[in-house]
Amino acid sequence: MRFFLEIKKYWKFAVYAAKSDLQEEVANSYLNWLWWILEPLSSMLIFVMIFGIVFRTDEMYFPAFVFIGITVWDYFNRCITSSVDLIRNNQHIISRVYIPKYILLVQRMLVLGFKMLICWVIVVVMLMAYKVPVGINLIYMIPNLIVFFVFCFACSLYFVHFGVYVSDLSRLIAIVLNLMFYMTGIFYNIQKSFPEPFGYLLQRINPVAHLIFCMRKSLLYNEMPSGIMLGVWFGISVLLAAGGICLINKNENSYVKMI
Repeated sequence: MRFFLEIKKYWKFAVYAAKSDLQEEVANSYLNWLWWILEPLSSMLIFVMIFGIVFRTDEMYFPAFVFIGITVWDYFNRCITSSVDLIRNNQHIISRVYIPKYILLVQRMLVLGFKMLICWVIVVVMLMAYKVPVGINLIYMIPNLIVFFVFCFACSLYFVHFGVYVSDLSRLIAIVLNLMFYMTGIFYNIQKSFPEPFGYLLQRINPVAHLIFCMRKSLLYNEMPSGIMLGVWFGISVLLAAGGICLINKNENSYVKMI
């Protein structure tokens, strides 16, 4: 209850701060907001050239297939990496006024969410260009995204907390995320690339890989994702988020002393 009350109370602050961050990010750049499009597009083109042309993948709508994976992974990756130093980077705020520490995370997720929205517009354009048939299963994108955002929020809460106490955590996270990137199926189909049942299991125990798989099923192949697995990961994400919120609420008074 406290969490929802504080979200309601500080929501306008989070939105205003997110807008300020976006404006500041483009203020000192020649291409401004175009970088938000060029970065994922350039990554997609590299993977398409290597795996689509050189290795001749048989995946349908391969550029859109890769771009969906990059869009989802980029949000998760930036959310996790930025959460590690979130308290330290906002020391000038939390040392002067009280603000729930997870509001800073919400602010950061709003910034990344706006960039992600632009990427989804590009995905729609690509679907139209490839004339991908769209059906009723497109509606499953909504629960997919809800589970994804809750999972990102839940995981980031713990890195917000432990990032205050472990100064080398960011380096460790970079190594783990680098390994996880290649095990998430950004540019290949996990189930086709690993022998059974390892591909099937890997695609389900890796939540990011599973959610990317579900989004591709809804968008590219007009298929219904597994409602049971979405429910399982939503339940796990909610429990993780509840634990992370309690952890931060219990220790937030010591953060100022540590930094």
